[in-house]
Amino acid sequence: METHLSISLSQRDNNAKILHITDTHLFANNDALLGVRTNESFQAVIDEIKHQSDDYDLIVATGDFVQDGSRAAYTRFVQTIKQLPTPCVWLPGNHDVYAEMKAVFTQHGLPEKKVILVGEHWLIVLLNSQVVGKPYGYLPPSELEFLAATLANYPDRYVAVFLHHHPIRSNCDWLDQHCLKNSDTLGEIVSQHHNIRSIAWGHIHQAIEKTWYHCHVFSTPSTCVQFKPACHNFTLADDGPGWRVIELSDNGGVKSMSYSLENDSFLPDISQQGY
Repeated sequence: METHLSISLSQRDNNAKILHITDTHLFANNDALLGVRTNESFQAVIDEIKHQSDDYDLIVATGDFVQDGSRAAYTRFVQTIKQLPTPCVWLPGNHDVYAEMKAVFTQHGLPEKKVILVGEHWLIVLLNSQVVGKPYGYLPPSELEFLAATLANYPDRYVAVFLHHHPIRSNCDWLDQHCLKNSDTLGEIVSQHHNIRSIAWGHIHQAIEKTWYHCHVFSTPSTCVQFKPACHNFTLADDGPGWRVIELSDNGGVKSMSYSLENDSFLPDISQQGY
């Protein structure tokens, strides 16, 4: 299977604009997660993105697409994301059934692509950090070798890496139990490759931005419920469904901004103690 995709830039200034979508947690039926009807919140996010009328070069979707494991929910994701006229690439999260997801997405025109050449200057690499049946993440030797080989094949490109699990602490103790368990190994690779300019993930349902080694690293809020930052125990935030826009400049610079819906249509049930 061909795992590469080449994207020609639509931006006049030769910079790439990436839409990052994550943690949609869809259902076959219109059920709710922690008080939020996730099918409706995802559609509302897409409607707002369409309303903004920005011109994106690529959508990167980073896991936890469905909550119920159903083919119907995966199909719903494809049908909704295809309302945007932009190529979409994806990777699995801890809630996903990888084989089922891959089959549905491929059937509906979203085949798996792990290496994306964006314009003349950028390379995007998607890594699978899923550990089947576990909430935490881990990059097996096969993924690390794949990353190393891809970096060797494209030494002259700036690199943006996407995965599902967070490689740095979120400062939510309960979430940091479920981080990327071998983030130190990923960090060693990053430290040796200064052309890796950004790393982005989902999983933690909140927006953070930091510097890790020389990299601009950040998480993207969920299109449904958010988790309150800096909490020892499970705590929901009253922030709305969100997404992130990432701009990659032709000189290796990275800018990003997270967004959220500015209405009260999707407030969670903050009395919930987990899911």
